[in-house]
Amino acid sequence: MLELALRQEFKGERLRGTTIDFSADKPSSALQRSAAEFLSITYPSVDLLRVFEATQPNKARPIVLLGGRGQGKSHLMAALWHAIRDPAEATKWLADWAARLNRPELKSLKFRTDFCVIAESLHQQRFKFLWDILFERHPQGQLVKGKWLG
Repeated sequence: MLELALRQEFKGERLRGTTIDFSADKPSSALQRSAAEFLSITYPSVDLLRVFEATQPNKARPIVLLGGRGQGKSHLMAALWHAIRDPAEATKWLADWAARLNRPELKSLKFRTDFCVIAESLHQQRFKFLWDILFERHPQGQLVKGKWLG
């Protein structure tokens, strides 16, 4: 038995707002949690495994997430964000699930290690242009912004 448990926020009478908050600057955001903490509430669904497969080094291909509200798109994106930001923790998490599910092939999935991951919720329209996000969030963003403006 997998001993999966329903998280507390799903046990109330009503769900409030988006269950997985994907705003990088909110304290309640999934992106403010550690990779270990976030992955502890994540199981390797078929969709998540497909996302991980599609983003492996030397195997990358475009990903499109479609679905209505509450279908898990934000959770998939947050899990991918954590996996790329902390590939060692994601590899450990996946190895644990491989043993738990008796699926050793899951251990063969690899995570990128050469990326600067930037995530931003665009619904609040805080940025006029997409490159403004890069200028603000990338470690060398201000340098590039200076060159851009020059």
